[in-house]
Amino acid sequence: MPYADSNFRELCRSIESHVRGAGSPEDVYPLVYLVRSVRDSGFTSNPHKAIVAASRGDEDIAASLELALDRLSPSASLSDLVDAMDALSKDDLDAYLKNGPTNHGMSEAMFATPKGIADLAVAILDIHSDDKVVDFGCGRGTFLETAAEKCPDATLAGVDINRDALSIAKMRSNASGSSVTYVHEDMFRFYEDVVSGEPVDKAFSNYPWGMRTLTLPQSTEYVGRVMRGQERYSRPNSSDWVYNRLLVDSLSENGIAVAIMSNGACFNGMDKPARSYFIKNGFVKAVVALPQGAFAPYTSILTSLVVLCPGGAKGVRIVDATDLGTSDRRGCTIGDADIKTILERLESDSEKSTVKTVDELAARSFDLSAKRYLQKEVKVPNGVPLSSVATIQRGASVRAADLDALVCDQDTGINYLNLGNISDGGIDEELPNLSTLDPKLEKYCIRNGDVLISKNGAPFKVAVAEVPEGRKILANGNLYAVRVNRDKIDPYYLAAFFSSPSGKELLAREAVGTAIPNMPVSALSIINVPLEEPERQKAVATSYLAKVDEIKVLKLRLFRARQEIADAFDGEA
Repeated sequence: MPYADSNFRELCRSIESHVRGAGSPEDVYPLVYLVRSVRDSGFTSNPHKAIVAASRGDEDIAASLELALDRLSPSASLSDLVDAMDALSKDDLDAYLKNGPTNHGMSEAMFATPKGIADLAVAILDIHSDDKVVDFGCGRGTFLETAAEKCPDATLAGVDINRDALSIAKMRSNASGSSVTYVHEDMFRFYEDVVSGEPVDKAFSNYPWGMRTLTLPQSTEYVGRVMRGQERYSRPNSSDWVYNRLLVDSLSENGIAVAIMSNGACFNGMDKPARSYFIKNGFVKAVVALPQGAFAPYTSILTSLVVLCPGGAKGVRIVDATDLGTSDRRGCTIGDADIKTILERLESDSEKSTVKTVDELAARSFDLSAKRYLQKEVKVPNGVPLSSVATIQRGASVRAADLDALVCDQDTGINYLNLGNISDGGIDEELPNLSTLDPKLEKYCIRNGDVLISKNGAPFKVAVAEVPEGRKILANGNLYAVRVNRDKIDPYYLAAFFSSPSGKELLAREAVGTAIPNMPVSALSIINVPLEEPERQKAVATSYLAKVDEIKVLKLRLFRARQEIADAFDGEA
C-alpha cells in the first residue's frame, strides 16, 4: 500500500502512540516487529516462543527483542501490546516496518541515513540485477533496503560494528522480504576477509565524519598500512579519506562508489595531499554539495556526496545542490524532484554544475568545494593578488592566563588589541594596558597604517590601525595585520574595498571551516584586490575615512544620549 510522506508520518505517530508509555522510544520498532510476528505465530501468551519465531534464528534480532521486552513498564505485557495494536491493519504495520523506525534523538539518527540521501545514492549508482553491492557502515539498512526495492535481484550486503543498528536492519529485511545479507563486523576487517578477494560493482558508505585518522583503531593490516603511510597514498588527516580509499579499493575495474563526507575534508589544508592523490589518479568522478540540514537533527555539519571510481576519471564534476530540498524545523528533506535535478546537473554544465580538470583543481589546492567554482565571478578592477602589494602578519598567540598576568590599570604605553576592540571600521580608543612586553612579542605589534582583518568569523572585521608615536599595540592571534606597500596602494582604500560587498564576498569565499569560518593566510594572500590610479585611491580613502570618523561621532552621541536617559530621573529631582 503506497503512502505519501505526510500520511506515512501520521502513520508512524499513530503506531508509536500505541506503544508510548509501555516501552522506551528506542524499543518501539522492535516491539512493533514482535507484535506483527505474533499476529502470524499466535504466541501471544508465550514471549519466549514469540521471540524465537520472530527472530528466525538470528541472534542479533533475538537479543534486541528480548531487551525491548525486558524494558517494558511493569504494567504492560506482550499481550497488552497486541491488543493495543489490534486496530492497526497488517498493511499499516508492514509499511511502518519496511520503512524503518522514526529517529528519536541524535544517538539513534547517527545510525540512519535519511531516505532522500539513500534514494539519491541508489539513483547515482544505477544498480542492476547482476551487480554486487556493499554498504560499509550500513547502520539500520536504509540504503540497502532502498536498493533492494529498486533492484531485488542484485547481490546486496551490509556490514556494521553496531549490533543494535544491525538488528533493526535485519528486521527491516525480514519485513520487506529482501535478500540483503547483513554482517556484524569491522568494515576494514570485512574488506580484508571478503571484499579484497572479490571486488564489488557498486559501493556506498555514510561513514562517521569529523574523525582524525589517529583515532581509527589499528586493528587491521589495511588501516595499519594507511597509518604508516605508503608510497601510493599520503597519510590523510581526516578519516573521510581513509574510508574513501576503502571504497576505491573495494571496486571492480568498472565499479562506482558513493560516499557522504564532511565538507571540511573537501578543502582543509591538512588533507590536500590525500585529495591530490585521489584526483591525480582519477578516483574522483564527481562531488555534490548537499543542502544544509540534510542530516538534521543528528548534525548540522555541512556535507557533500562524492562519487568514486577505481581510476581513470579525467576531471571532476562539481555540483552545487545547496539550493535544493524542502526545509522545515527538523532539517532538509531531499525529494524525487530534487534527485532528478541533481542527476541532470551531474550530466551537464550549468550555473550549478561544471567539470574541472586536474590542473584547474591543482591551482586551487585540489579544493573540492562547490562554492570555489560555481559562484559568480566578482569583478575587481585591475585586480592583483594581495600578496603583491602587502605582507601579512598574524597577531600573537598568548595564553589567556599569561595575558591576565600582564594586564594592568596603569597606562604603560603598551596596549593589547582584541578582536572585540574592532567595530564599524574603527578601533576602540581605550585598549587593555600591559605592564610589560616580552621582546620576542614585539614583532607582533601593529604599525600605523596596518589594515587589520579578523582571522575568524563572518562577516570579517576590517579596520586601519592608527598607532600614536611611542605607543606599542600587541595584536591578538585572531587578527591579521596587512602591511601595505604605500607606493602601490593606500591602506584606507584597501580597507574600503574589504568593507564593500565585493570585498566581503571575496573574504567569505576564501574562508574555510564547517562551524566557524576562518581565513588561512594562504587564502588571504591570493585574494585579488583592486589597484587603481592614485587619484581614485585617494578619493575612495578620503570618503572611507570620513565615514569612519562620522561613525565615531555618532557613537559618542549615542553614548551621551544613553547616559542622559540614565540620569533623567535624578536630573529632574
